[in-house]
Amino acid sequence: MEQVIRLLPDNIANQIAAGEVVQRPASVVKELLENAIDAGATRIDLVIKDAGKALVQVIDNGSGMSAHDARMCFERHATSKIRQTEDLFNIRTMGFRGEAMASIAAVAQVHMQTRLEQAELGTEVVIEGNEIRRQGPIMTAKGTMISVKNLFFNVPARRNFLKSNPVETRHVLNEFIRVALPHPEIGFTFEHNGHQVYDLPPASLQGRILQLFGKDLDGHLIDLNESTPYVAIGGYVGSPDAAKHKKGEQYFFVNRRYIRSPYLHHAISTAFDGLLPTDSQPYYFVFFDIEPGHIDINIHPTKTEIKFDDERTVYALLHSVIRKSLGEYHRSPVVPPLPEENEADVTIRELIRRSPLPRPDLDVTLRQVREKNSHSSSPWDDFFGNSTQSVGNAQAYAPYEPKPIEPHALPIQPPKPHLLQDDEFDQGPGLLAQIESRYILHQGSRGLLLIDQQAAHQRILFEHFLHASPKHPLASQQLLFPMTLNLSPMDFSFLKEIEHDLRFMGFDLKDCDGNMYQLHGLPAILKGSKAEQLFESILKDIQQEGESDAKNKLFTLLARSISMRSAIQPGKRLTREEMRNITEQLFACQEPGYSPTGRPTYFLIDLKAVDRHFQSNA
Repeated sequence: MEQVIRLLPDNIANQIAAGEVVQRPASVVKELLENAIDAGATRIDLVIKDAGKALVQVIDNGSGMSAHDARMCFERHATSKIRQTEDLFNIRTMGFRGEAMASIAAVAQVHMQTRLEQAELGTEVVIEGNEIRRQGPIMTAKGTMISVKNLFFNVPARRNFLKSNPVETRHVLNEFIRVALPHPEIGFTFEHNGHQVYDLPPASLQGRILQLFGKDLDGHLIDLNESTPYVAIGGYVGSPDAAKHKKGEQYFFVNRRYIRSPYLHHAISTAFDGLLPTDSQPYYFVFFDIEPGHIDINIHPTKTEIKFDDERTVYALLHSVIRKSLGEYHRSPVVPPLPEENEADVTIRELIRRSPLPRPDLDVTLRQVREKNSHSSSPWDDFFGNSTQSVGNAQAYAPYEPKPIEPHALPIQPPKPHLLQDDEFDQGPGLLAQIESRYILHQGSRGLLLIDQQAAHQRILFEHFLHASPKHPLASQQLLFPMTLNLSPMDFSFLKEIEHDLRFMGFDLKDCDGNMYQLHGLPAILKGSKAEQLFESILKDIQQEGESDAKNKLFTLLARSISMRSAIQPGKRLTREEMRNITEQLFACQEPGYSPTGRPTYFLIDLKAVDRHFQSNA
């Protein structure tokens, strides 16, 4: 009988393994930087070309390798960290599984030079697609230099799945920051296409944060420092008054290894309850030091997810430490401090009991509701309120909360795209009024139109920007004084990617040295907009959603972001002319029924339905 099951050839097995470890150039950067740290380097240089697609080079002054080790490191499951099963539960190094170098060599052209400190000569190894091309002695400096060229050169299908250079560069930047941040004692440099992105001398943790994210954070970092028998928590959180609109600087490290944890993020978010606007995000750099036996770091190929043996304890401690630090910073009520280290008799469960986690008293809440309801005098008071008290004391006025609509109430039809025909929209004087500084009331031939002024303006701006193109750029309003935008390397990379599209839309931008842009003009339609806040919001939207480099998708996303951030807000009083302009421009749009996010722009109150309503109740 023919054998069906057979062993895979080594080259195919290595390429399959590489699919888990090496997903993009950033994966190579992560593995090589972590190896350099494990080698005891005090200086690490990263050089990339074409976002790492053409070259990723890491040079370190670490311990180096012998000729035997230089060859063995490219074998699968070759590691210096693991000797027995127990070692898996006592890991403090960055790498340990012995798959990285073999996986990289399977899908790239690798050139390595390395030398031990006490050796006179070093070793050179050249590998292409897991085939050794050259190996021998060479004169080289102490430490290791590894160059990874033409990633996925032998797997073109994988290479085609890589994103554009700006997108891949952002991923490399992310990995560089995640390695450089928790190792401030090491000097790092980062060069891309001959341009120096970072030059980070050794510093304190606070100094490294300022090196990476800018001096604007100086004076806004709140220290975290608490130690318990189970885990030590350190690092910094940003003060509430310096919170940002975009999600960015949020980092967790466990034993100096970067991790993602929505669960622990929730602990920090709830600790900031009542201190931040709804559209702001706290930034934080939180470090956990815990015995390796309490965590499992081998549950994900990239090791960015781990498991704690007691996550609820870590959650409660983190929440308590954040609240305590915010209280000492005089931004929130001071909570009882955690016990000192010498209070060994206090257990972890006692720490959790002392943490100020919210515990609402449902009985009290329900009793307050019943008491409030019992004082209601009549349905008319619910509708009109107590007018005499409102005049004398504005704070005593409680806005009316509408009750659910009864089945016989006046029907209001949700809009559909192109619900109104051209002859059904009355552009004569008619009835034009503003309700609660949020809605525009206009009389049409079929009934009353109730228009959401914000959603309508968003639709108008969205279609206006969608019509921009290289052949038909939008008009630009020049600024009296050019505005300088100081950006982080990450934000600079984002803005570089969308620069050409912004020019078509009327933004007059000039690229400057040192991660800066000069803004000389804004789209004429955005006259009066706050440019810095607008750009911060645009970058936030692109970061969260703009991972695709499809040109049409990115352009649409950009148009939507600008329109959403620039439209008039609820509460703005409009003149009759402004209301008429919004109404006329809305129904000149191709899709007037919905905002760019799918929100209805208007309600139609049908006159026939009004007639039926009154006749049925006559």
